[in-house]
Amino acid sequence: MNIRLPAAVMLICLAPAAHADSSVTLYGILDEFVQVVNTGSGYTGALGSSGQWASRFGLRGTEDIGGGNHINFDLQNGFNPNDGTLASPGSLFNRAAWVGLSGGWGELRAGRQNSPVFNDQGGLDAFGASTQASGFSNLMTYTVRTSNTVSYTSPTLAGLQFSLYTGLGDAGGFRSPGSSYQGDVTYSHGPVAAVFAAQAVKSADGSATDRTEEAGLSYQIGKTTLYAGWSGSKWADIDLDVNVYGASALYQFTPSSALAFGYTYLHDETGQGNNASQVAALYTYTLSRRTTVYSALSFLQNRGQAEYRLAGSANAGLPLAYPGADARGFQLGIVQRF
Repeated sequence: MNIRLPAAVMLICLAPAAHADSSVTLYGILDEFVQVVNTGSGYTGALGSSGQWASRFGLRGTEDIGGGNHINFDLQNGFNPNDGTLASPGSLFNRAAWVGLSGGWGELRAGRQNSPVFNDQGGLDAFGASTQASGFSNLMTYTVRTSNTVSYTSPTLAGLQFSLYTGLGDAGGFRSPGSSYQGDVTYSHGPVAAVFAAQAVKSADGSATDRTEEAGLSYQIGKTTLYAGWSGSKWADIDLDVNVYGASALYQFTPSSALAFGYTYLHDETGQGNNASQVAALYTYTLSRRTTVYSALSFLQNRGQAEYRLAGSANAGLPLAYPGADARGFQLGIVQRF
């Protein structure tokens, strides 16, 4: 008995370690750029961050709990490499803070999550809805992410996948300020890809429901991929009712270099004439598995009192000299992943 008891205890202690498989990964992106932009009062040079990808670091983990199921989590912080400050002051994991359960049946998540409109925006144009070259990045209005959110994402079947989100707002409650209902459907098979996403989010004061929808379609022909996109936003609390349309193309010279160009138009449906349009080009070159450089050339034309800027993935862009001013500029950046 004295010999068998310690052996049995050892086997019990070792069994979970032998059965379970878990990992935690530290990851991140550093994005820095220089730009020269004219926002209505002459050209200005500036240094910025998060032009193509939002600079971030995070912890991502998964644990195998058997039966093909996993416990997953993601904690993601956005920051400004220029000065080391948080992207959202007072919020450590402003970009993501969720835990989930996944398997062959799909995935459930709970916590702070990206919205499906944000997740799918890259399917609207050849710019991936990033850098100041993307008209959709500059002209769209939507809620990027929500807190206290539960989501379900289905497995992919014949290239088709969908997700549903329910957000309880910042204070908790199905109809509290910031509460939301969201969803999307994506399709990818061969040369064809398509996305549709929608959200309905209670305004910060709870007085209105802000709605945004988007749809995108792309088709690859050899080295060229053609894109067509649309987005519509109706936010009564800020008197916004717009439709955004875009057409663009991406040409892949080599596996490491590509050129994108396109046109985007915003129509103000309120009748106030605050329309806008943009024409732009973007060149990207992959230096290594972790490093990419990009350069964007853009011209954004505002009409009426429109104040749309040449922005970036997580960069607000330089303010206009006056409402209705045009914006034009060049952006050169580098992205380092780890």
